[in-house]
Amino acid sequence: MQAVFLLAVQAFYQTQATQAALDAALESERAAKESFAAAEARYLAGSATPADKLQAQTAYSQATLNRITADGNLKKTRGGLANIIGLDANLNVALADTNAQAIPASFDGDVNALIELAKRLRPDLIAAAAQVKAAEASADAARAASKPSISLTASTIQTNGAGITSNGSSVGINLSVPLFSGFAPTYRIRAAEAQVEASQAQMERVRLQVALDVWNAYQNLITATQSLRTTADLLNSAEQSERVALGRYQAGVGSILDVLNAQSALASARQQRIQSTFDWNVSRATLAQAMGNLDENLLQTMAPAAP
Repeated sequence: MQAVFLLAVQAFYQTQATQAALDAALESERAAKESFAAAEARYLAGSATPADKLQAQTAYSQATLNRITADGNLKKTRGGLANIIGLDANLNVALADTNAQAIPASFDGDVNALIELAKRLRPDLIAAAAQVKAAEASADAARAASKPSISLTASTIQTNGAGITSNGSSVGINLSVPLFSGFAPTYRIRAAEAQVEASQAQMERVRLQVALDVWNAYQNLITATQSLRTTADLLNSAEQSERVALGRYQAGVGSILDVLNAQSALASARQQRIQSTFDWNVSRATLAQAMGNLDENLLQTMAPAAP
């Protein structure tokens, strides 16, 4: 169930990411169109070369192509999300708007405490511990079967004949001593003990894997949180750079290459921001799943606080 929940969460955030990618592609296409219009205006006014116009037109066409690709990717991820939650791929699944998501503070949870919590909550580790107990019970039963046993019996008897009723009771002790039957009981005991050791080894492997899963998920979340904050600064500076470059070009003091480079850097910053947001969302869900505690309530408590 935890694994299915995580797949649904990943598909949800992937769909959000492709929606954001389409929005970014539309914005890049709008900016490229504006640059093309500025280059064409300067060309008609005689203050720009044909090369400026052609370069701006090429960038505009590329932006349009990127927007078409992003739109196709969104449709496919929506179909994948519908499939994961048990719907036909052609059904549209409405998503909550999270464009106003706040930047989270640095995640500084105690990884040791998280690992200990995971050891108590992970279903696979709980199942492995149950297997050990079952194997130990089987070994105890095998040992007991090869030893003498004592049982206490009691009974009452009532008879009625020729008008005379008689009552009787008996109490007895039964002693059962197994006769020699070869070495079969010894083999059964050794086999049961070997199963106990195998179950214990399996539980230890699961315990170590649980610790590793939590450690890796924790480190991924730390990295994703830092990347999310850094890409926010990157996107802000790229937006300012693009506005300045376009303003200079429209004023006739800049080059079209400066504008196109700034727009390319801005498009790259948007994609990095989208990817970092996706990584952060999936990383926190993966950490919750690694701890065996992935549910709706935990996802809500792990949501970023207001700035």
